[in-house]
Amino acid sequence: MAIADFSSVSAALATIFEDMVVDQFNRSVVLTKLLPFADAEGKNIVWDANFGTTAGSSVLADGANVSTFNNDSLVPATLNFGTYSEAFSVSGKALAAAARANNPDMLADLFAEKMDNAVTRLAFNINKDFFTGSGATDTIMGLTASGGGLKATGTYAGIDRSVQTQWAGNELTAGGVARPISFQLLRDTRKAIYVASGLMPDLIVCDPTQHENYGQLFGSNRRYVQDITLRGQRIVLDGGYKALEFDGIPIIADPTCPAGQMLFLNTKYVKIRQLPNVAVPEQRGGVIRLHGTAEEQLGGGETGLTARINPLAVNGDAYPFQLVLYPQIQVQRPNSCAILGDLQ
Repeated sequence: MAIADFSSVSAALATIFEDMVVDQFNRSVVLTKLLPFADAEGKNIVWDANFGTTAGSSVLADGANVSTFNNDSLVPATLNFGTYSEAFSVSGKALAAAARANNPDMLADLFAEKMDNAVTRLAFNINKDFFTGSGATDTIMGLTASGGGLKATGTYAGIDRSVQTQWAGNELTAGGVARPISFQLLRDTRKAIYVASGLMPDLIVCDPTQHENYGQLFGSNRRYVQDITLRGQRIVLDGGYKALEFDGIPIIADPTCPAGQMLFLNTKYVKIRQLPNVAVPEQRGGVIRLHGTAEEQLGGGETGLTARINPLAVNGDAYPFQLVLYPQIQVQRPNSCAILGDLQ
């Protein structure tokens, strides 16, 4: 007697996928979600930096005529916007088959799935360049790039730091020799910011390794916080996640932050900017808000950045689309921030 075992009927049975498509990549955009966002007010980002001296004397002899006149110097700082794009194309047959099969459920609307993947790719690459973008034509000038907003040397936003020394960020390094993180190094960094600017940082961002190294300094006395305050706004961390802090300053991990560094930021003066999208004639793709993949500290969440959806020329039965936007990161006062580098 023949037995209807699994092997004899397997080929005749439908394969049913679970409805959820499970992403295997990390495209979190921590820094982008933490910094304040504002649309640009012109074709580029321009602001006045006021430089002056704290040296000299204001003493005047009794009855003497005034003969010395001082004046602080206004110097314009200028940043151009980057151009960032992500594209995808999907065939009509693929769209029809996915809609008809209706399994997995998340692929029933194949266009929406491919669009969301493009969004996270674009958001992740922009977040990475907020740290390390070279500042070349159409590229973001990253915080830690050569001449970037947090660096102590080079030309940033058109202002030469060898001429305007107050334009320098605070860099605490060890000549390329890696050293372990310590409370004293963090205190030295905070002090350097205060001496240079009279201000204190309100956010520290680092790579996950330095985040863990800092936490290990506390041993069993590690102190966590479940929400953080930036610019007077309370940000509740996702899913009860507990963050580290240093003397009241939250320390947040970002996988795209350069290794071996902790960035001390004053978010009153570090901002994400974007040239606003406008409707393009004959194109009705609209705009979409960028987001990254979910992560433990801040969840998924949307950013302030938006991309224009450009339907490109149809190529046979393939339907291509482009996402495009014009972002930049702005450090209005470099000496209110710092890089603590050369960390093991």
